[in-house]
Amino acid sequence: LVNKIRPRVKQWRENGYPGVTGITKRLLEHWHDKDAREYPFFWCQLDAVETLIWLVEAPAAEKVGISIPSDGGDFQRICTKLCTGGGKTILMAMLIAWQVTNKVTYPQDKRFSKNVLVVAPGLTVKSRLQVLYTGGEENYYIKFNVVPGALYEKLLQGKIKVINWQMLAWD
Repeated sequence: LVNKIRPRVKQWRENGYPGVTGITKRLLEHWHDKDAREYPFFWCQLDAVETLIWLVEAPAAEKVGISIPSDGGDFQRICTKLCTGGGKTILMAMLIAWQVTNKVTYPQDKRFSKNVLVVAPGLTVKSRLQVLYTGGEENYYIKFNVVPGALYEKLLQGKIKVINWQMLAWD
């Protein structure tokens, strides 16, 4: 499935991301702007975020023959993976920014949400993921210039909750 998706995302990128919202286009341009931050995002981060955006926003004609298997649950599950040190937390911040800023701008669009739940595998990782909250100067949105300044106010309208998976266990 991945090998079917990669060339389509490449073509979609080369064609200027047809079908994306204005907010998404603005974010993609910002993320590719090497002058917007001291350290540019890794190619694997950009590839991952583009692929996930493609799955949600690319025109249906671009996705003919691509079917993400369901687990039978209420939510569509899509994923990506990065190696150790590949910048997964920054990628999570990029995905949160994409979802929240789009939902605030286009509140009727059901593809987006301004409510984000991050489930960590344990307390140590949960502690490290506190940088995904928008408060404070050390959050990743500011530290890594994830959103253009004009979109930061929209991002602040999101509700982000980081928990560890044990909190999901019911008595």
